[in-house]
Amino acid sequence: MATRVPFFCNATSLNQCHKYCGLSPSLPLPISSSSLRLRSLSLSSSSSLGVFSLAKKRNEEGVKRVTREFGVVAMAESAKSTVLVTGAGGRTGQIVYKKLKERPNQYVARGLVRTEESKQNIGAEDDVFIGDIRDAESIIPAIQGIDVLIILTSAVPLIKPGFDPTKGQRPEFYFDDGAYPEQVDWIGQKNQIDAAKAAGVKQIVLVGSMGGTDLNNPLNSLGNGNILVWKRKAEQYLADSGVPYTII
Repeated sequence: MATRVPFFCNATSLNQCHKYCGLSPSLPLPISSSSLRLRSLSLSSSSSLGVFSLAKKRNEEGVKRVTREFGVVAMAESAKSTVLVTGAGGRTGQIVYKKLKERPNQYVARGLVRTEESKQNIGAEDDVFIGDIRDAESIIPAIQGIDVLIILTSAVPLIKPGFDPTKGQRPEFYFDDGAYPEQVDWIGQKNQIDAAKAAGVKQIVLVGSMGGTDLNNPLNSLGNGNILVWKRKAEQYLADSGVPYTII
């Protein structure tokens, strides 16, 4: 936004003071020749000084108003937070990412997914980055310049093939190679926290899980992954990081 402010010169006569430009309607207009008319046909030196004092005062008021307007715009722009949602391709991640996108006046949304397929699934937006949280270097471009990091990445236990619920069987679970909770929920989240801290992120929101202090929680037995143990370890690492945080 560019707003022009009237310029009053230090001319010795009113006829010489002609260098002013157009104003926004919201700002005081420059003094017109009609407003400078005095009851007397001739201007005395004292009345001339009075006119210029009035012009100077109104000009200063205009400058102050422009400053205030620019200040409001600057505050509105600075109030926007750039937020990165990791795990944006997951069920919860997609919801959070889309909710942020619905509020462009408040947030500049970014997403991080692991594959091109996941990026296509959520609209293939330019603000969606592809990276692997297990590879610290690959997530740096997504994290640079953000204000808030929302961690929604998690290892996912899979049901072993052959499970038939109609036979009264209990499902057995496993994790893909390289996608165990230790690698995803601990190392992957640690990488995110470290990168966010190095980038000067102002807030980290970590969506964890209940039961992290219960070693005998049944969820730990899924695929022998101890998923809550590793989630709890990442939560503690975040709490000790020195970065302002929220754990859900």
